[in-house]
Amino acid sequence: MKLTRSLIIGGLLALANVALGVWGYVYLPAATTFPINYGVDGQPHALLGKAAGLQIMPEVAIGILVLLALIPRLPGRRAGLIASADAYGLLMTSLMALFLVAEAALITHAIDPSFDVLRWVFLAGAVLLVLVGNTLGKVRHNDFFGVRTPWTLADARVWDKTHRFTGRVMVLAAAAFAAASFVIADHALLIIAFILAAAGPGIVGAVYSWTLRGEARSA
Repeated sequence: MKLTRSLIIGGLLALANVALGVWGYVYLPAATTFPINYGVDGQPHALLGKAAGLQIMPEVAIGILVLLALIPRLPGRRAGLIASADAYGLLMTSLMALFLVAEAALITHAIDPSFDVLRWVFLAGAVLLVLVGNTLGKVRHNDFFGVRTPWTLADARVWDKTHRFTGRVMVLAAAAFAAASFVIADHALLIIAFILAAAGPGIVGAVYSWTLRGEARSA
């Protein structure tokens, strides 16, 4: 699977995340804390110390990058995943960019407490959803990546139709969230809106694949 370029870019973004964390550790006061574990009320329910707060994003980014690099090596229908290398690689690099933005947002908030971490991280997440949604229709039938329901896995035609439809829904939902995030002041509503934008397209796509189940049966 041709993921070398994506792995290099993703690795560089992960290293940039590490470097940013090291810079923050040197620059920020020893007593600096970072808000984590945001609830549906939009408020952080715990704080991490400087070292732990700065290392969590780089660690998660590196862990996910390694996992995504290993998935194509797993046994299963790999031909479709190989044919989807561009979309899979975009997911990989976009996630690394998102974690880098999150690390930068945490450091910015530590420097300026008025900086809205959630809003800017969610906006970055909306950009990721637009990018992924725009390429979702190009994801070919495989066992690892995409809207995996009994009906999409049973028939490549149902898979293709479902992913083209889900991709369009994802782009529209992400764009609507991005626009709404500039006017939603309440963090609780912002979290709910982001959850709907992120999870909604997948749920809608799964339901849509169910409506196409007759095509899989007649194949």
